[in-house]
Amino acid sequence: MIEYPNFLNKIFDKIEKNGARAIIIGGFIRDYLLNIESDDIDIEIYNISSFEKLENILKEFGSINRVGKSFGVCKLKIENFVLDFTLPRIDSKIASGHSGFDIKIQKNLDFIDASRRRDFSMNTIGYDVVSKTILDPFNGINDLKDKTLKMVDAETFVEDPLRVLRAVQFCSRFNLKMDRELFLLCKRMIEKNMLSELAKERIYEEIKENLLKSEKPSLGFELLKKLGALKYFPSLEILQEENWSRSMNAIDKIAELKITNKRTNEVVMLASLCYEFSASLV
Repeated sequence: MIEYPNFLNKIFDKIEKNGARAIIIGGFIRDYLLNIESDDIDIEIYNISSFEKLENILKEFGSINRVGKSFGVCKLKIENFVLDFTLPRIDSKIASGHSGFDIKIQKNLDFIDASRRRDFSMNTIGYDVVSKTILDPFNGINDLKDKTLKMVDAETFVEDPLRVLRAVQFCSRFNLKMDRELFLLCKRMIEKNMLSELAKERIYEEIKENLLKSEKPSLGFELLKKLGALKYFPSLEILQEENWSRSMNAIDKIAELKITNKRTNEVVMLASLCYEFSASLV
């Protein structure tokens, strides 16, 4: 059994009455299995053919955020929880960047095929809210137990270069080791300069996740260094070893303070990370 907020049962009951099937998937399930609290819940809805039908079902529960619709997401905020509703789909790469995908909804797609588009095995673990069963098509639970980060599909992984940075911050946040096949693929993507097509804002969000959510943020930066990804952060790349070590120690000590104000924590983390930059100019 996976425990989730009680208010969701009203939504799930209405979804079922409309002949659809709801499966909680992704970060909420992963975090639950790791005993981490989460207020972001991803819910995939099967047997519905359009977002318009989904919105009609959900509209009585709150104001629907349509911003994510172009990315295949219907957002709803209830209490302190952010709910992301998605429909099973096939993503096809049509342009560069993190959002350069053509999204085609396929209501009869089975859970395994729908999950294949996801990045890592631990993010494909689902929970069928009607049958009360855990769905684990790519052995994500075993990978979590082994503290190993594994990708789902090498062919689709390379279509989104942001996944390299997501891999790094997940390893740092959850103290995971990167599977060798995944490590080598990330390294090749960096060597091919595939991350250069990413918007700076997207890169920053992944770095921020590493800084603010890791017990030892240095793990993420050390992994970036091993992968050869510091070329995207030249001020870090040129640091002498002594200055690098001081920067890594500084962000780890800041993390130990557990500053509750997110904005303050972000500023202090960035200041600590950048403090040694001037030394590289001397």
